Amino acid sequence: MPLENDTEDTPDIRFENDLGEIMRRTGGTFVADGRGLLHAGALRGRRKVARRTATVLTGGVLTLAALGTAGVYVVGGSGGNSASVADVAPTRTHSSAPRDGASRNPVPSDGSGPKEDPTSFMQAHADQMIKLLEISLPVLPKGEFSKQRGTSHMGGPGVANASLVYDDSYGASLVSISARRVDPEDPKVRQSLKCPKATAGSVCEVNALGEKREQSHVGGGTAGVKIWKSTRISADGFLIQAVEYNAPSPTGAPTRNEPPLTLLQLDELAASVEGAFTKYGVMNAEAFSSPRPVQNSWEVFETLSGLVPAGHTAVGQGGGGDEGYVIARDTTTNTKTFLRVRLGHGTPDGGKVVTRDEAGKHAGTVGWTAETVTAKGLRVTVTSYNAEYPHKPPVLSAPPFTKAQLSAIATDEVWQTLK
Repeated sequence: MPLENDTEDTPDIRFENDLGEIMRRTGGTFVADGRGLLHAGALRGRRKVARRTATVLTGGVLTLAALGTAGVYVVGGSGGNSASVADVAPTRTHSSAPRDGASRNPVPSDGSGPKEDPTSFMQAHADQMIKLLEISLPVLPKGEFSKQRGTSHMGGPGVANASLVYDDSYGASLVSISARRVDPEDPKVRQSLKCPKATAGSVCEVNALGEKREQSHVGGGTAGVKIWKSTRISADGFLIQAVEYNAPSPTGAPTRNEPPLTLLQLDELAASVEGAFTKYGVMNAEAFSSPRPVQNSWEVFETLSGLVPAGHTAVGQGGGGDEGYVIARDTTTNTKTFLRVRLGHGTPDGGKVVTRDEAGKHAGTVGWTAETVTAKGLRVTVTSYNAEYPHKPPVLSAPPFTKAQLSAIATDEVWQTLK
């Protein structure tokens, strides 16, 4: 339908008048964040002038759609708490972003408007951070979220974070994520990836990728609430941290012996946060298009714990995805060894069990394996090592469990219930 001022004969002039009228009609319906609009427009509006030769109607629809998207994104502001994630999630994806260095500046190239360092710019709504945390945690049959909280940061350097109480039916625990822009080469920033001086009751390690894991107690010492952290600095300039406790708050009473996520799962949670941000400091819509949960292995290693052969007891457990492990302690000698199960897909072969030897990652460390495929096509592979971990020195001359015992674990009917 033509607008009221549609009196010009030239298509370009008519389009400009239409656009102006729409902007006048809608200008009073929201309070816009000028810097956010400039940023969103710069990211979405770098189109070549040649496109104006396209059909005026098509150009008008696309332009108005872009303006509408930008307006929706900034309406929430930094203090809003009623907007949904769908309202505030940006529609731009990383793959559509400009890749040349000159185009990274989120302000007009003519020098007008406020200047913003593109390497420190950040824009994330609290609702986005909360939703990211929710979809990145394991999906458990009895899992519950409560007490969700978040902090928005809508421009410039700063911190965006989210936390919630996660109850996987084994005890309520506080889990949180945070992200802020940093200079990856800043020595002070790099210092955050170095382990502090070792103290009793704490463990810290930095892997080959420079990612730091910490296990300690709140306030130090060897008792009280446990706190586990995974910290990393991305190449795009984000300092990211995932934190969990074995209590619903740092000052509460422990509800379980360990925090709910394994260290591997905590690393994956941090990786989910890293993947949710583009190098321009805005959140990638693809992060919300489909769940990207941290792989859930609690049922795998819990099941394996119940299948440890007599004479041994599970004193530690963990895993990620379709893999779980337990540390099996000999109740007579107190020797600890590594027992692992891996699940996958396979072709049923009538319950046949294949056994083989495995090489550990340390001289003298070996494993014995039994593998079978269930009638439902679930491949179950069980391996016992003669060391506490496959990469550590051996503590026995051979794995503690025979291949017959491993075959019994692999063929146990309980695995049928997991498929």
